[in-house]
Amino acid sequence: MPVLDVGYRTWSGERTFSLFRWWVVAWSGIRLLLAGTALRRVMIVATIPALLSGVAIGVFEQATVDDSLRQSVTKEMFGRRMDRAPRDSIWQVLRPAVENPKENRHLVWTFILHWYFRYPQAICTVVMLGLVAPRLISYDLRSRGYLLYLSRPLTPWSYLIGKASVLYFLLAMITTLPALLIYMAGILMSTSSGAILETWDIPLRILLSTCVLVLPTTAVALALSSMTEESRFAGFGWFAIWIVGWVTYIVMNATLMRRFDRFQRGMVQEEEYFYYLSPYHLLGQLQREIFGLMPTDRGIDFLAWILCAGITLLGYGIAYRRISRTLKV
Repeated sequence: MPVLDVGYRTWSGERTFSLFRWWVVAWSGIRLLLAGTALRRVMIVATIPALLSGVAIGVFEQATVDDSLRQSVTKEMFGRRMDRAPRDSIWQVLRPAVENPKENRHLVWTFILHWYFRYPQAICTVVMLGLVAPRLISYDLRSRGYLLYLSRPLTPWSYLIGKASVLYFLLAMITTLPALLIYMAGILMSTSSGAILETWDIPLRILLSTCVLVLPTTAVALALSSMTEESRFAGFGWFAIWIVGWVTYIVMNATLMRRFDRFQRGMVQEEEYFYYLSPYHLLGQLQREIFGLMPTDRGIDFLAWILCAGITLLGYGIAYRRISRTLKV
């Protein structure tokens, strides 16, 4: 057939239900991740903090039946930190567990899982999205690879959801799955037959904390990737957002601590000020609420939740608009 006779033709292949057509885009990206060695290496690295968290739960469970172990481990690990921590610190919230660990299994488990999400996995998420996400859309824009996807009956939303699902899969493998395995290990190592009844809600908190971590970060990463054909620019913008926010938070709080003499008067409460300026600390604050580690006299921070939801909607909105314009839909 002559080239001049080639034009738009109705798709003659097998059609799937419209709600599941995004899977074509998602599966192609997931296969690329599984084919490389990067994901396997990340999974190996991600198991290290997961193993440490599992060991911590195991030590705690033994401390509930061994008074000498409880005094030597629990008080040495947490007691000194509590004496120096501000009154609103998460360490002060943990005080009942130090005094009576057997009756506070739920509190300790949530504290360990919050630490797991807050530090190693949050940092791992930032690094992995910075390496993977900038290429997802920008490479297709530069190479016109999206034309291959549009040879099928796909909409911009299907394309966007498919790309986002690649990141969902990656982050679930390095955050959600290890956290659930930590919980299962805690159940197996528990010294109480009623551990499941005491901690039944923790898997739900893990899933909700994963959503809080994954949805806004994925939205911002895809928005940056859709704004440029050069993935290095998107990667630079991604890391700049986190670094600038972190530095701003540290500098502003350090200035405030000097003014109020925090360590003597306890007037500056941990993460009470300026965490809205730092994505890392904002997400940490929301995860702390999810795991129930906030002081009893503090309610829900609705502004933080609204800000997180707004960033998520804005990020996906920008990505969708850029994709629609590029595809001229």
